Amino acid sequence: MAILEGDASFAGLWVNKDDLTRERVLGAIAAVDPELISIEAVEQYLWDTTQQEHRVLAARQAYEQVKQSIKTVTPDQGIDWPYQVPTLPKWHEFSEGIVVPAVPRGFKLGPNGQSRNPQFKRFTSRTQRPVIRFDLCIKCTLCWYDCPDECFDPTEDGYYDVNYEYCVGCGRCAQICPVKECIVMVDELRFEDNSSPYEFWKRDPEGYIRWAEEKKGTERITYPFVTGTGVHVLEGERVPEGKKIMLKKKEALTS
Repeated sequence: MAILEGDASFAGLWVNKDDLTRERVLGAIAAVDPELISIEAVEQYLWDTTQQEHRVLAARQAYEQVKQSIKTVTPDQGIDWPYQVPTLPKWHEFSEGIVVPAVPRGFKLGPNGQSRNPQFKRFTSRTQRPVIRFDLCIKCTLCWYDCPDECFDPTEDGYYDVNYEYCVGCGRCAQICPVKECIVMVDELRFEDNSSPYEFWKRDPEGYIRWAEEKKGTERITYPFVTGTGVHVLEGERVPEGKKIMLKKKEALTS
């Protein structure tokens, strides 16, 4: 396994953006699996088809870059997978005709109050999750409003619980939140389950704050919009309980 870093590309997505993505990917494949294709074969192919040296060079540079970052993944590495692996129904379990069960209609205040598709839980794709300090929340509604997956459930007292089973960890809520340290994106590997943070906070406010700060740690890691430039690492701080510090406009855009 290896990562080939680079700027975001739309090459091949309905348009032909000639940014050498194709050549670089061919070079990366040659580095990861030389038995499939060698870098010499890639270079020869690119030269024969284009007669352009910069395309050959792009493949070779990607090859050398990936060779330095290849990592062998063994069966004992990674996280435990406690979730049931989806399985397709057998032929005799299908219903007659084509039936698409609708999501039940309905809404109520509180955790799990919104009707969502129980077959389309998306949390296993995330690498980070938002940790919320409810005691710092000003009830501005921005996290709920801006969430592209509608993961936030309004509560009777005006807060917004996040349903971790449907959160993909995009980070929009943390970016849009105007209060310092109220919503922070945290490494997914630090968590054990998808239980409701709001219910935890209502049950034990002080215990929840200790838990949230322990999970957050001291580093605040964000990913830049342009890939291949590393990550932004800032030093976080523990805000006293209930002390709402509004971010300045510039801080809100860069945090």
